[in-house]
Amino acid sequence: MTRSFVHLSLEERRTLYHLLHAKASISEIARIMGRHRSTIYR
Repeated sequence: MTRSFVHLSLEERRTLYHLLHAKASISEIARIMGRHRSTIYR
């Protein structure tokens, strides 16, 4: 079983930064960004 990982783009990292500082929940951030919650945690 192979897994392929795609890194977050610079724009996605900026979005993540702003959402985290706005106190958004991890689940909400994942939904907004279209990524899995575990990706956000990492």
